[in-house]
Amino acid sequence: MRNVGRDRVLRISAVAGILLSAAVTGWAQINAMHGDGIVWHDWTFDPFVIAAAALVCLIYSIGMRRSAASAGPVRGWHHAAFAGGIGTALLALESRLGVLAHHLFVMRQLQGLLLGIVAPILIVVAMPGAALTRGLAACLQNSVPVDQIGEIEPQADSLWQMALATMLCIGVMCVWLVPPLQNAAVRSPLIAIALNVTTFGITLLFWSYIFNFRHLPAGSGYAGRIMMLWIASLAHVAVGAYLTVKTEILYSAYGTAGRPFGISALTDETVGGFVIWVPSALLCIAAAIMVIHLWGRHEDRIWAKYSNWPSSNSAALLFPTTGEQLVALARPKNRALAIAVAIFSIAVFGFTIFGGILNHMNNARHPSTHSPLVAQHFSSHGHRL
Repeated sequence: MRNVGRDRVLRISAVAGILLSAAVTGWAQINAMHGDGIVWHDWTFDPFVIAAAALVCLIYSIGMRRSAASAGPVRGWHHAAFAGGIGTALLALESRLGVLAHHLFVMRQLQGLLLGIVAPILIVVAMPGAALTRGLAACLQNSVPVDQIGEIEPQADSLWQMALATMLCIGVMCVWLVPPLQNAAVRSPLIAIALNVTTFGITLLFWSYIFNFRHLPAGSGYAGRIMMLWIASLAHVAVGAYLTVKTEILYSAYGTAGRPFGISALTDETVGGFVIWVPSALLCIAAAIMVIHLWGRHEDRIWAKYSNWPSSNSAALLFPTTGEQLVALARPKNRALAIAVAIFSIAVFGFTIFGGILNHMNNARHPSTHSPLVAQHFSSHGHRL
C-alpha cells in the first residue's frame, strides 16, 4: 500500500508539473526584437515537448522504484546520465538554439548534433530500458507481473540488426539533407517535428547497439560496434566535406525570414557542413575508443574468470593451453578484424577520391567562385599574391 501511495504522489506531481509548464508558457516567452527584424525567444517552453519529457521521466521514476525493490538500488550516475540526456534534448528543442535552427543551417546542424549524438549517448549509457519497461507496465496495468519483466533472457544482437541500424542512421541524415526536404522542414513546423523525431529516434536505436553493456554473447560484438562507428564517421566525413567545399547555395529557405548576425547564405552552409564533417566524426571516433576500452575490460573479466577456475577438461576447451590452440581460437577474430580494416581503408581512399572529384566539378562549373572561407583568405591576403 505504501508503494501504491508513492506512485500516486508521483503521478499527481508529474501532472502538476505538466500543467505548470503549460501555464509558464504564457508568460515565460521573452521576445527580443533585433536590428535584423527577426523575432525570436530565449526559451520557447513548448507544452507538448515539456509534457512528453515529463511523461518519460515519470515512467522512469516509477520503474526505478519498482526496480530498486526487486534488484536493489541503482548507481547515482545512471540517474544523472538519464537526466542529462533529457536535458540535452530539451536544450536542443526549447532553447534559443531551437528557434535559430529555423533561420540558420549551421544552427540546425548543431541541433542535430545534440539530438543525434549527445542526448542519445547519455540516455543509452544510463541503461534505462528495464526501468522504462517496468514503469510502463505499471502505468498500463499490464497483466504480466512486473517483478518478472527483468527475468526475460535477452537475445544476442545479430549482424543484420546492427547493419540495419547503421543504414537507418546514415539514411536519416542523408534524407533530411536533401534540399527539398530540408527547405520544407524550414517552412513547415510539422515537417520540422518529423525531422527532429526521426533523427532522435533512429540515432537512439543506433547508439543502443554501440553502448550495449550486456555481456557477450547476449550483447553486440565489439568488432561489429567499431565497424558501425567507422561507417557512420565516414558518412559524416563524406557529406560534411561536400557541403563544406561546394560553391552553390542549396538551402534557400533559411534566408526567407532573414538571417541573424549578418551571416551570408554560403558561409552558413559551409560552416554547417563543417559541423557535420569534424565534430560529428570526432564524436564517433571517441565512441570507438570507448568501445575498445569496453572490449579490453571484457577480455580482463574472461581472463579473471579463467584464473579462478580449477583445471578441468571444460576449461581447456574454452581457453587455449598451447600455441596451436591459441592460433586456432584467434583465427576467426583476426580474419574479421582484417576484413574490417581493409574495408575501412578502401572506404577512406574512396571517399577521398570522391571528395576531390566533387571539388573539381564545382570549380569547373564555377571557376571564379570560391568557398567563403577561401574567399575571405584571398581578400585579406590579396596584397601578398
